[in-house]
Amino acid sequence: MNFLNKDLLEQWTQPGPRLPDTEAWLLNTVWTTKRFEECGASPSGYLKSGEQLVNERETLLAAAADSIFNEIMANQPDAKTVPGFFAEYPDGAVVVFDGCSIREMPRLLGLAGASKRPVVSFGCGRSAFPSSTEYFIGERLGFGLPVLAPSQLTSRSELRDRGAAYYYFQAPSEFQTVSNAAGPAILWSRFPDLRFMDSTASSADMYDGIWDVFDLAWKNTVQALPPDRTILVTSDHGYVFLGAGLSDQSLEGKDRGLHGKRCKGFGEDEPLPEMDPYIWVDPVRRIGAIKGRCHNRPQAPSASRSIYRHGGISLMEVLTPWLVLGPMEE
Repeated sequence: MNFLNKDLLEQWTQPGPRLPDTEAWLLNTVWTTKRFEECGASPSGYLKSGEQLVNERETLLAAAADSIFNEIMANQPDAKTVPGFFAEYPDGAVVVFDGCSIREMPRLLGLAGASKRPVVSFGCGRSAFPSSTEYFIGERLGFGLPVLAPSQLTSRSELRDRGAAYYYFQAPSEFQTVSNAAGPAILWSRFPDLRFMDSTASSADMYDGIWDVFDLAWKNTVQALPPDRTILVTSDHGYVFLGAGLSDQSLEGKDRGLHGKRCKGFGEDEPLPEMDPYIWVDPVRRIGAIKGRCHNRPQAPSASRSIYRHGGISLMEVLTPWLVLGPMEE
């Protein structure tokens, strides 16, 4: 695949938005069923080869068109937000696969077809800033919720007051009976994010297991919903896969202002890092995050168990799957 050409260079050096074309490239060229099949239907091979393409392009975008990070951080149109979805479908259901990325879009589309659910639309949603679960709940899920963990939503009055049903799935194998009562429904699955913290998260091979287990996670969430529901399948954040050679070498050491983390909150008595080409800072909320695919200091028990990470600002951490499915066909 010819990655860099004259047309791309001209596109990046012209004024105007760059994210729409980048999203289209990711969804229509990189993370596709066709390319998955070209990789011998090997999830780990598909992951590694796709990450090479994304790393190359994001590194060059960061150098030639740094404004793409401003676009990534801009407000998402209402049509691609959870509150916007419920405004259009008051009795709809949102299924959040915690940590699912746009890499998994071919798998999601395949499962939708097998479930006889027509695809109304698909594209890219957004994580919160930083790209973490708790901030997504406070900033993107709606319902006026604070920043908290998904396990804490089961007892929240904000959801009850809106007549919203909430179901929390700790494991892909967990089954719950989903009510057919009217009103919005939210199903939150800890899969696949929970897998990124176990002892197998040391190579691309773990991705093979994620691909396989999605069938069970889908069965217990999407397929457990009433057939007449319109469903949004999305995620709270993606992740960067930081295997060998899959990071921007120019970012090495640039995370020192974040104490070696992908993102960090700063207390009132701590000095904020300055906004620069490498770190995004929200001075009001006193939060900073690394910009790009930096293989920063591990935040896992060991370096070998921390090649799947999130929290920063990169294409694969912030852009999330957005898949709207219609009622089940007869």
